Amino acid sequence: MPSAIERGKLRELIDIKKQSRELGSTSGLARLTHVRLFGSDNPYEDRTPTSLLQEQSAAEETYEHDDRHFLFETNAQKIQIIVLNQADNPIESASLSLLMPQHEAFYIANRLPKILHDGKFVDRGPVELGDYPSVVLKNDVIHVFCSLGDVPSGVPVPAFERSLRICVGTELRGRKFGIRYVLDGKNLRRPVKGKLRLLF
Repeated sequence: MPSAIERGKLRELIDIKKQSRELGSTSGLARLTHVRLFGSDNPYEDRTPTSLLQEQSAAEETYEHDDRHFLFETNAQKIQIIVLNQADNPIESASLSLLMPQHEAFYIANRLPKILHDGKFVDRGPVELGDYPSVVLKNDVIHVFCSLGDVPSGVPVPAFERSLRICVGTELRGRKFGIRYVLDGKNLRRPVKGKLRLLF
């Protein structure tokens, strides 16, 4: 992710500055390293290793929108679930809840990322944001909820107005996640429960 790349660059610059100080050399090596890592358009500042460490610690916050764009725009996988009512009557005021485990290599957007426009990140419109399902991360479990309205009989209905966005790290290749679902409705005697498998 962009924040990880930035932390790596800062780590390398910190190491070079420490080596230069131990060898009693000037800032020439640090300047050359800075140009190689950050480009000549980014002016060199003679920062202490302590200030660079602070910048390194803040990288995740500084690059939050870059990271979210990387995960949920550039590298996103979009997931849609189709609900098919096989009963004779419509399901009234239906809702769908999903429960899935959290994993450090499994990223799920709890909201749509900002849009990159003319080099800046800008907010999406309220309708677009409102159409994304509700995603809450709690107690090592990911909760996803959406309202479906009335689900007619025999007609496939997409669960999400805007597809759920995930990004998966290589550590999960070949593995599968169990997703528990609960489909409820005003006129159902009891919710419909089941399990889906998400294969990576």
